[in-house]
Amino acid sequence: MTDSAPLSDSQTDQLVTALRTGQSVDAAATILGLELSAVWARARTDTRLTIALAGRDPETGDERARVARAEYLRLLALGVAPTRAQLILGSGHPGSWRGDDPAFAQACDAVSAAAAPFGYTGMTRLTTERVARFLQALSKPETTVLAAAAAVGVTQAAIYQRRSRDAEFAVAMDKARAAAAQETSRV
Repeated sequence: MTDSAPLSDSQTDQLVTALRTGQSVDAAATILGLELSAVWARARTDTRLTIALAGRDPETGDERARVARAEYLRLLALGVAPTRAQLILGSGHPGSWRGDDPAFAQACDAVSAAAAPFGYTGMTRLTTERVARFLQALSKPETTVLAAAAAVGVTQAAIYQRRSRDAEFAVAMDKARAAAAQETSRV
């Protein structure tokens, strides 16, 4: 294999398996006929391989949680607002991670501060148009509040804040959910 030939998915899986069973990267690459430069190149974009190269098992729940936290920090480093990062990840966990882990909260603050000059500066408002699109999305069968909020680019928290202070909006949400339930029962 030449330095320029990228690792295939199959080769990467074989390498990760070898690393998970305790082989050194040098020995595993030699056995599999892989160039180390190709391994390093693949590790830039393959999280499982990177974790295995770090000497940990990428298949554990702890590692999946670590990857999710790293993805959140990556989004913050790219200048994405925390609420938008939650939408991108499809998870509300980052807020609880910050509260549960002071070191992670400090890391988030440091990354956000470093990315501030390049970040998104506006705030996504729950405009009349977004409210209409949100209610339309929510009225579709099996659509969650989180999914409907993400569809219009706002957070679930923004929706519930609006619901708590706007009785008409709360009624409209209830009607949209009822329409979705009625549609589901017809099927």
